[in-house]
Amino acid sequence: MHHRTFSHHGKRNKRPFRWAVLLLGLCAFTLQATNRRVGKLDNLSWSPYFDLGQNSSIYSSVTQYPDFSPVGALYSNEGYLGTGTLVAPSVVLTAAHLFRNSFSSPTPDPSSWEFILHAPFTEASAKQRFEISQINLHPGWEARLPELNGKGDGDMLGVDLAIVILKKEVSGVYPAKLPVGGSEPLGEKVVVGGFGNLVDGASGAEAVQNQRRVGGLNTLDRVVLQVDKPNVPTEYLGGLLAIDFDSPKLDANSLGSGNPPIDNLSSGDSDPNPVELEASTAVGDSGGPAFMKIGNAWRIIGTVSYGTSDSTYGDVTVFTRLASHESWIAGYLPSWKQARKTGMEGWLESDWFGYFLPLPSKWNFHPSHGWVYSSGENDESFWAWQENLGWWWSDLTVYPFIYSSERASWLYFDLSRSTPQKIVFFDYGKDDWVQVL
Repeated sequence: MHHRTFSHHGKRNKRPFRWAVLLLGLCAFTLQATNRRVGKLDNLSWSPYFDLGQNSSIYSSVTQYPDFSPVGALYSNEGYLGTGTLVAPSVVLTAAHLFRNSFSSPTPDPSSWEFILHAPFTEASAKQRFEISQINLHPGWEARLPELNGKGDGDMLGVDLAIVILKKEVSGVYPAKLPVGGSEPLGEKVVVGGFGNLVDGASGAEAVQNQRRVGGLNTLDRVVLQVDKPNVPTEYLGGLLAIDFDSPKLDANSLGSGNPPIDNLSSGDSDPNPVELEASTAVGDSGGPAFMKIGNAWRIIGTVSYGTSDSTYGDVTVFTRLASHESWIAGYLPSWKQARKTGMEGWLESDWFGYFLPLPSKWNFHPSHGWVYSSGENDESFWAWQENLGWWWSDLTVYPFIYSSERASWLYFDLSRSTPQKIVFFDYGKDDWVQVL
């Protein structure tokens, strides 16, 4: 494996290392001074960063802040450590370089890794540790490994992505939502999180060894929908996102106007003012998530690929843009991917549709709707059919309001009074309550 970084002159260099590194890129598990860490504002303590990463204290609202419960540690029996995010009950997104970072590296062995959903990850119980059955590297990453004398250039092309399949599904955790298309808005808040060693943004002073999940904020400074690189096939090109680590002294705006572009990032501008809980990420070998609230839902929009320095002020984090790989990721996702496993004999729970029991026939039993036919291929928005109501549509933004095709009207579905034997709803077309047995 290689630690990816930059020299002070912007020239990319790569050097081998043996020790595990982690947090949104792998920080040195042995706290070596030369390895990257997670950076915070020098005028704040670590307490609010820990609270954000744990969704505790004032950061407990998962509408104002992303839910960090699907963010876990990827740990190998050789001591390598990274961060990944659960996007379906048995599917984890992370960085490809965590598993294979040069052409000479061997094919990754799934049996030598585990996914840990607990903080501190070193104190996880057996039930919080999940064995891995598959490690799937993005085909663009593998195809580009022979480049640069076998060191690979896939990170600069936006294809530093891996999909990890767990041997058993995770129960009790809502998977993170994925992007739904469109360009991510520049200047909007980005929330990052993971595990690892820590660093003060000004002095670089290290803290004690840490295995807790840490959260931090930043703003999105660059969006590259697809890298434009001559002589590289389109299927081996992805997209990039980037943030920089601004200082309270306003003297570290690395992505501000007038600065030269970094690798395949576009030129542009950046606000030099740090946000509340401004943070960098430990962006060497990584995999940790970048969350953004789009509409009324927090979504994981990127995974950390590499960075430019030592996580102090002026550092730039480069993410692999997930929306650029929507179809590749979708090929590994099951139906009802966003619903969490309840541990009750096949029952799932959607964060908007509630509890239901899906069957392979695409029929689903819901405590209030009764039997409903829907594929669940898009479990944020779907058409469904049920007896005495016909075809109806709803999504996570409007439910329990539903649109009835048969009635050509919006209905308010009364969940508290409806049962499998009767349904109760308010029909806005008739401006009246209706009960159907």
